[in-house]
Amino acid sequence: MNHDFNQKLTLIVQENLENENFGPEQLVEIIGKSHSTVHRRIKEYSGQSISQFIRSTRLSKAKELLLHEDCTIAEVAYKVGFGSPAYFNKCFHDEFGMPPGEFKKKFRLKETRKRFRVLIYILSVVLLLSIFFIPNHPLSVLGNKNTAEKTIAVLPFNYLGSEKEKEHLANVLMLEITSKLSIIDNLVVVSTPPINPENKETNSPIVKKLGVNYLLEGTLHTEDNKMKLIVNLTNTKNGEIEWSETFNSGLEDVLEMESNISQTVAQKLDAVITPVVKMRMEKIPTLNSEANDFYQIGRAAHMDYWQNNANLDALDKAEINYKKALNNDSTFAQAYVGLAQIAYDKTTWSDIFKNTYLDTVLSLANMALSFDNTLSNAYTLRGDYYRARFSDSAIVQYEQALHFNPNSWQAYYGLGNFYLVKNSIKSAQNILEATKRRRGPEYPIMLDNLVFIFTLNGLFEEAQEFINQKLLWDNDSVYYYRRLALIEEYKNNFEIAIEYGEKAWSLDSSNLNVNAILAFNYILLKDYNKAFFYNERILQLSKQLNFKLNNEHHRVGYVYLMNGDTLNAMKYFNRQINASEKLIRMGNSQDALYDLAATYAILNEKDKAFENLGRLEQQDTNLWFIYFYLTNDPLLNNIRNESEFQKILSQVKVKAEKERNNLKHWTEEQELFPSNN
Repeated sequence: MNHDFNQKLTLIVQENLENENFGPEQLVEIIGKSHSTVHRRIKEYSGQSISQFIRSTRLSKAKELLLHEDCTIAEVAYKVGFGSPAYFNKCFHDEFGMPPGEFKKKFRLKETRKRFRVLIYILSVVLLLSIFFIPNHPLSVLGNKNTAEKTIAVLPFNYLGSEKEKEHLANVLMLEITSKLSIIDNLVVVSTPPINPENKETNSPIVKKLGVNYLLEGTLHTEDNKMKLIVNLTNTKNGEIEWSETFNSGLEDVLEMESNISQTVAQKLDAVITPVVKMRMEKIPTLNSEANDFYQIGRAAHMDYWQNNANLDALDKAEINYKKALNNDSTFAQAYVGLAQIAYDKTTWSDIFKNTYLDTVLSLANMALSFDNTLSNAYTLRGDYYRARFSDSAIVQYEQALHFNPNSWQAYYGLGNFYLVKNSIKSAQNILEATKRRRGPEYPIMLDNLVFIFTLNGLFEEAQEFINQKLLWDNDSVYYYRRLALIEEYKNNFEIAIEYGEKAWSLDSSNLNVNAILAFNYILLKDYNKAFFYNERILQLSKQLNFKLNNEHHRVGYVYLMNGDTLNAMKYFNRQINASEKLIRMGNSQDALYDLAATYAILNEKDKAFENLGRLEQQDTNLWFIYFYLTNDPLLNNIRNESEFQKILSQVKVKAEKERNNLKHWTEEQELFPSNN
């Protein structure tokens, strides 16, 4: 077997490492040779069977991970496609003569020392030669070459044809070209919402908000079964069109056109397309033209829903057409992903306590990956499933999504939300990466997540920066005043918090969060009559919105208690205990432990209150806002003066300040707000 054939086989196996079901049949199908031919050529080259070759490739990658990455043995096993760590241990021992744990302990230190010596040597050489490779230096061999990060946004394509039923093709082409460019590792691709034609100019405010070096624009014409797409690549720095080309094809060749355009654009940007990425860009997702037509209509409708979540007709249309696509091709992996996303879109927060919560999403994502295990969106949806169950398995899924699509803003966003109350720096890092790659309706939500991270850690100036950015983006004054109210609350300026809260309420009295802020701050000021007014609004609105008050029952009960309604107070205290215990069993312990402790404290069940506060203090991360509540929350008044409480308070304060200082230091290192320096 020649080297090229062997390398191609190895690349295919490496692409499918995490798929434990990938075996000889799948390898033979992808390579396009008979089973006997592949077996014979592998046997000639290595003396192995196909199964042995696949296992050996998996184990070689495992050895590399053990040497170079900080993973547990189980994590390595799963990363290279072993469903059982015990079986992985046996196979590794058979291959290398020792178990993986011993191998890691024995050779990682040697490898580290070796790399250190090599690094010292390389640094010495680099220091001597660096002057020749400094951009814009007079002696630099690079001259004045632009070394800026390659960033591109694909703007929604215009449709100028007369065939209304084919108008959706413009959106589909834009989405697919964006998806294909996104899998290129050294290219940052920004996903965009629809932009009005008059706002597409390079110097328009909307385009400037994208913050990219290049724009790809397209105009589609169709006639009968033919189409013509004119694409322009514009340099946003000078506004000049650097490349323009017309692509003609039949409608049946739309998939080939998408691949050709994507690869040509990448070449114009000097982006590196590896052989594996090229194979994926050229991969045909279905050979059934009718299935592809239905999928395209469904995807365009789904895009309409993403731009307007109130457009449920578009969501239904997308679902119907995805199902029609699968009726024509039951192996169409991307259609399963579409249905999985729809199942996720239709799930509400009120479903969280159902035993089947998001099970349909997981089932459909798994089905998609059984036919194509390179689909980034399917891994992201699996990550969302495990994140909803507060399982660390979410991390592996999101990382796998980013492996196949380094521009998956959904995966970055999912990781950011997973770490939200676990690790502030990792949360901020991932959400910031998501904001670089998405400028749709989710963008201001991401900014709000960043506001939340910094506010929860007591970094109010940094939070204010993101509040201002969000206001500039969407002009949402209700949000603006609501977040300012929260900051003032955490500063113990309760009167000022109420002033901001009332400004928000005057703009939107139906905002559940605004009513909650006003109710709590009036509680802190011991004005229980006004607290009662907003309390009733919260109950009314949550019922209208079908929103479960999992973290607010005890506060509702406290207001009833302070207004003399013990019966209703006990009803809501019991609801809080029930909700918190369910959330803790699901793994969402951070907030739930606090809420449970506070409820038991107001009920004067001190042992249970201290038990849950003790468990809370042992959490990996205690954010600054927990310290704020421990200091101010009136529900804790029955235990606040006891020595055990003061001890816990002191320990939480130390951990919270450490977390806050770490986040502050990281923010300064990243120069997130250079204008403040």
